[in-house]
Amino acid sequence: MTSAKDRYPHLFSPFDLGPTRLRNRTVIPGHSMSLSRFEPGISDRYRAYLVARAEGGAGLVGIESAPMHESTKNASSSATVITDAATPSLAKTAEEVHAAGAAISIILWHGGHNIPHRGGAPFAVAPSPIPSFRVRETPKVLTKKEIHEIVRGYGAAARRCREAGVDVIEVQTATDYLLGHFMSHRINWRDDEYGGSLENRMRIVADALEAVREAAGDKITVGVRTSVAHEIPSDPQDFGIDDSVACMQYLAERGLVDYVSLLTGSHWAMGATIPPMTRPRPQIADEAAVFKKHLSVPITVAGRIRTASEAEAILADGQADLIAMARTWIAEPDWMRKLVEDREDEIRPCMSCSQGCLGFVTRGQPGTCIINPVAGRETEIAALEPAAKPKHIAVVGGGPAGMEAARVAALRGHRVELYESLPQLGGQMRLAAEAPHRGEMLPAIQWWENELQRLQVRVHLGAAVTADKPPAADEVVWAVGSEPGPTQIWRIRPHLRTGIPGTDGLAHGREIMAGTAAVSGKVLVIDEEGGWPAVSLCETLAATPDVTSVDVTTSEVALGAPELDYNFESLDVSARIRGAGITVHASTLVDGLTDGVATLRGGGTLGPFDAVVMATGTTARAVPEDAHAIGDCVAPRSIWAATRDAAVLARRL
Repeated sequence: MTSAKDRYPHLFSPFDLGPTRLRNRTVIPGHSMSLSRFEPGISDRYRAYLVARAEGGAGLVGIESAPMHESTKNASSSATVITDAATPSLAKTAEEVHAAGAAISIILWHGGHNIPHRGGAPFAVAPSPIPSFRVRETPKVLTKKEIHEIVRGYGAAARRCREAGVDVIEVQTATDYLLGHFMSHRINWRDDEYGGSLENRMRIVADALEAVREAAGDKITVGVRTSVAHEIPSDPQDFGIDDSVACMQYLAERGLVDYVSLLTGSHWAMGATIPPMTRPRPQIADEAAVFKKHLSVPITVAGRIRTASEAEAILADGQADLIAMARTWIAEPDWMRKLVEDREDEIRPCMSCSQGCLGFVTRGQPGTCIINPVAGRETEIAALEPAAKPKHIAVVGGGPAGMEAARVAALRGHRVELYESLPQLGGQMRLAAEAPHRGEMLPAIQWWENELQRLQVRVHLGAAVTADKPPAADEVVWAVGSEPGPTQIWRIRPHLRTGIPGTDGLAHGREIMAGTAAVSGKVLVIDEEGGWPAVSLCETLAATPDVTSVDVTTSEVALGAPELDYNFESLDVSARIRGAGITVHASTLVDGLTDGVATLRGGGTLGPFDAVVMATGTTARAVPEDAHAIGDCVAPRSIWAATRDAAVLARRL
């Protein structure tokens, strides 16, 4: 059997990125993971996260987009280089990343019109008075004096990075952040020397890069991150790949950049910038090849590159020079180290679900990963250590909580048995993975199954365990999850203790997903849960041959809200829902059901329907009092809550 180094020679090869030499061609681009609330520099939490990835073998570890000027001060940033107070923590981070064998980069970032006035700066700024699609605030149009001040800010930030020992400085020109806003002929409406012609639109970018290069000196690599296209859905003449290539040629021909790093999209199309599991994989390798053809500097490409074979193919085909992987390394911090040690089958797979990484950050919380709950919590969740006294551990329940608890306990040297009442592991996560458009969740379940087998965990399938007859073991962990219930009805109408009148005994969405209940004909879904459970249920029903139509009433402003807004999948899912012919009745409550006819709050009816399905949440299953309980049997929450519970408890057993 050939080694990973033989199978992936390009991926393993060192690379000279201007003045910086990388030990391999894997790059972790900067991405938001943890918050410091205006604290300058790098927080201890974020530094631990970065160092873990350096220890895992990355060639270059990237610090997230760091605000570099007071006018882009932002509460949701982990790193800031606005003042000299940032330098000590940045220097400590660089020192520890270097000690782990990796180079370190940072993105100098100005958010432009995407920074809300409540985020830190008094107002958003931009070249033109175009509101951000997401922030919705009209920005202040920058004066020439303010532009010059921002350019000086780039130079000052670069000096701090040089003093801290940073290897690579990347200037953010991607999406519709400030510099990308200037670059676009569609959203830069200026008629002075900063608008109109390509040279004028690129003036602030070139000036900023000149300031950075002068301050950085000749020992630091300087590059840019940019979008292949902005992908504004409503614009037939959008800023596209030809425009982007021309902008990058302008910079490269003037010797202002040592490399170009690619992503795509904008705040009008965040589903392209941070692509969900339904997007192509790899995402923009072909587009990267166009840049590679027209530019004389190295090209880095990101976008749903998950496996070593995918990365190697891009490099071998000459589509790019470096591979950038963000969420891949959030899920698996030891990605490259496991390859080096020929443990490729142990690599924890990213699902592109964005529920922990992006979903937490957009909620104002430190980012993490639902399959790797330690990510972003390296300073909170203890490192794995062998158990002082190996025990016999029984885990009851084979969903994410149970599988993770069994895995971690076995890694610590315990003898572990896992009991699952169903014929397969995975719990409710498997229901989600088997729904339309969610198939990339299955490899995560398969990874847990493989790990349990590798660690010699004895798995008992079809083994129902009750609280009055627990398994014989030194410690018993209960991870029996939740069951269908009306709990989310109580969120809006707590007086409906027994549920919506007329709905008693109706099928619940999770029963439909599990195949323990079936419906046909014209179907109504009553959704008060929201999020992915409601979406996956409706898409499952729409794909069922015996179902002729699907209507859904939802208490939210849109099906799947607000969950899908947090990970930027709303637009993609809305298009799918329309395409599937699902009729959504938003902001609608059902007060009662009689003979298949739904009476609506505020008047009116829907129906009749042949079947009605409830999407109303779950309730925790009972466990023994004072037991070791984790996951949804404690309280129904998220996959991350389940795996985090497991990771913490298993370290204490």
